[in-house]
Amino acid sequence: MRFTTFLACSLCLIALQPVGAESLKIVNPPKDYATASTSIYFTGSVSPGGSLSVNNQNVPISALGYFAWTIPLQVGSNVFAWTYRHGDGQTETVARQVTRRLARPTVPKNRAYLDIQFPVTKQQVRPGEPLCLQAVATPGAQLQATIHDQVLRLFEQPPQVDPADTGALLSGKSILPPLVGIYSGCLPADQSWQGENVKFNFSWQGQMIAQNAPGTITTLTPRQLTVVEVITSEAIIRAGGGSDFARLTPLPKGVRSVVTGTSGDWLRLQGEGWIAQKDIKVLPAGTPVPRSVVRAFGTRTTAVGSELRIPLQSLLPYSVRQEEHRLVVTVWGAQSQTDIIRFVSHDPLIRSVQWEPASPEGVRYYIDLTQARQWGYQLRYEGTSLIVAIRKAPKLSKRLKGIRVMIDPGHGGEQPGSMGPSGIPEKTVNLAIAQRLRTALQKAGATVIMTRDQDATVSLDKRNALLAQQLPTVFLSIHNNALPDQGDPLKTYGTSVYWYQMQSRSLAQTLHDQLIKDLGSPDYGLFWDSLVVIRPTESPAVLLELGFMTHPEEYALLNRPDYQNRIAQSVAVGLEHWIQTKQP
Repeated sequence: MRFTTFLACSLCLIALQPVGAESLKIVNPPKDYATASTSIYFTGSVSPGGSLSVNNQNVPISALGYFAWTIPLQVGSNVFAWTYRHGDGQTETVARQVTRRLARPTVPKNRAYLDIQFPVTKQQVRPGEPLCLQAVATPGAQLQATIHDQVLRLFEQPPQVDPADTGALLSGKSILPPLVGIYSGCLPADQSWQGENVKFNFSWQGQMIAQNAPGTITTLTPRQLTVVEVITSEAIIRAGGGSDFARLTPLPKGVRSVVTGTSGDWLRLQGEGWIAQKDIKVLPAGTPVPRSVVRAFGTRTTAVGSELRIPLQSLLPYSVRQEEHRLVVTVWGAQSQTDIIRFVSHDPLIRSVQWEPASPEGVRYYIDLTQARQWGYQLRYEGTSLIVAIRKAPKLSKRLKGIRVMIDPGHGGEQPGSMGPSGIPEKTVNLAIAQRLRTALQKAGATVIMTRDQDATVSLDKRNALLAQQLPTVFLSIHNNALPDQGDPLKTYGTSVYWYQMQSRSLAQTLHDQLIKDLGSPDYGLFWDSLVVIRPTESPAVLLELGFMTHPEEYALLNRPDYQNRIAQSVAVGLEHWIQTKQP
C-alpha cells in the first residue's frame, strides 16, 4: 500500500490524541527569528474544527490540527499575523516577526568598493608554492597587489555560483546569488619573503584605494623547520586550514610531524592534512625531523581478528582509506627498506600486503582482505609500532542470534532535536522507536546495547566511546528529519539513511530499501555524510532518518505506536537480511 493511501485510511480509522484546547501554537520559527533564507516555513497546531489564516491567506490544517506553511521573505523585517477562527466564531491571533538578512554583502556597481579576501590571516608557505591573492571589488575596476618588490595584476573572474551546501542539497534551493566582482591572481612564493605585507591598489573611474591585507606572507626555509607534537587524545585533521573543511583520519596523542605551512591558527602537516594550533605543541628548535625506516613487518591473529604490525622508530602521522576489499594506509615520514614481510599461514583476513613510495615522503600500504565484507578496523600505536587491526566476521547463526547491535536514540535530555507541529521533540520520538526496535531485535536473537534508554543527555563523544568499548556488530543511530529554513515542509518528507565508512555502505542500502518497501513512505535518498556517530571505524554504522518531524501527516504517523512498530520490524528484517547475505 502506498504511503499516501495508507495515511488517508489510517487517519480515518484510528483516533489519535488531538491537540489541546489551548489552540493556536506556533512551533517554528521561534520568536524574533533571523535568517538569510529567501523564505521561511511555519509549523504549529490548533484545535481541530476551525479555520486558519496568515496575513489573510488561508492555511490548510490536518485532521489532527497540525499545519505547515511556507512564506517568502523580503530583506529586513517581516511580520506575520496568524489568526485562528474557532467553530463557534471566536478568534485568536499570534504574531511572529522574522528578519531576513543578506546571505552576503552585495557588491556595489556604482561606487568604489574593495574587500580583501586573501590573505586575511598570517600565512606560511613553502618556496615556489602557488600563492593566490583574492579580493571582491567593484566590477570593471583595475586591481593589482604588491608583495615586497613583486607586482601582480588581479583579473576579474566571471560570476561564480557557489557549490551546493547541505541546506541547498536538502531543500533543493540555494539562498546565495552568484558571486560578482571577484578578482584573483597567483604567483610562486619567493624564498626571501619574511612577514611581508600585501598592498592592494584599486582603481575605478578615477577613484583610487590603497589598502594593506590583514594577513602577512612568510616563506618557510629548510633552516626554519618546525616540528610539532599532538597533545590531545585524538586530534581532528582537516583537508584545509579551517574547521569548515572536511575531516581526514584523526591522529593520536604523541604523533610528531613537520609543519609545511600555516594559515592563521591552522598548521599543515607533512604529507596531508591540517591541524588546529590548540591540538599541538611546538617542539624546541633543533628537534629532529620525525622520520623512520620500515624494514621487516608482518601479520598476526588475535581473538577479534587479524593485525598488521609496522615497526617504526617514532610515532608518525598516517592516513587511511577504506575500499570495499582492502585498506590503504599511508605513513608520512616513513622510508621503506622492506625486504621481507611475514604472513600468518592461512591468515583468515589478510590476503596480502603491498607497498609503494608515497609523495612527498611516505610509504603507502595496500592491505588486501579475504572477507567479502569488512566488519570494522582500528589504527593505533603500541609503543612506536603502528597496528592496523581488522575485525573478523561474527559467528552467524539462526536469524540474529550472536549478533550485538548498539542502538543510538538520537539527541536526548538537553538536546531536543527538531520539533514537531504540536511541540513533541524529536528526542522523544527517537527513543520510542528505539525501544520498540530493541524488542524486535531481541526477539530475533540479537543482544542489544542502548546508548540511552531514557530522556538523558549523552554527548556525541560518549556515544562513540561506548561504541569503541562495546564493539557491537553494527551501530544504528535513530533520528527523524527536519528541513532548513528555505525548505518546503508540505512537499518534502520520506525516509533516508546515512553512511560514512565504506564498510557501512551496503548496510545503509539494505536498510533503506527495506524501509521504503515496508513503510511505503517516499524515498528521500541514500546519503554519504561525515556525521560524528557514524564516523567511527570499529563497526559498520548507519544513521536512519525515518521521517520528517516538519511534515504534519508524517509527524502524526511517527508518533503512533503501530507505525513505530512497523519501523522496528522493518529495520529488524533488513538487518537480518544483511547479516545473512554473504555479499558486501
